[in-house]
Amino acid sequence: MKLVLAIINNDDTPIVTAQLTKAGFYMTKIASTGGFLTAGNTTFMSGVDDDKVDELIGIISKFSKKRLQPTV
Repeated sequence: MKLVLAIINNDDTPIVTAQLTKAGFYMTKIASTGGFLTAGNTTFMSGVDDDKVDELIGIISKFSKKRLQPTV
């Protein structure tokens, strides 16, 4: 069993939550703000069997977008 922590942008939270639930994963979500950008995030915590870790990470990667922050 592994504990997976994933921090994603708030904009991606609904779709990631829906896809993880659809795939049968259970998670705890915590609203978070962090880093020097102080952007709104959601921290997902999920305990999964060792053989399901890659599937969980794959879903999160597929349904969350990479973003670039403009420099000042």
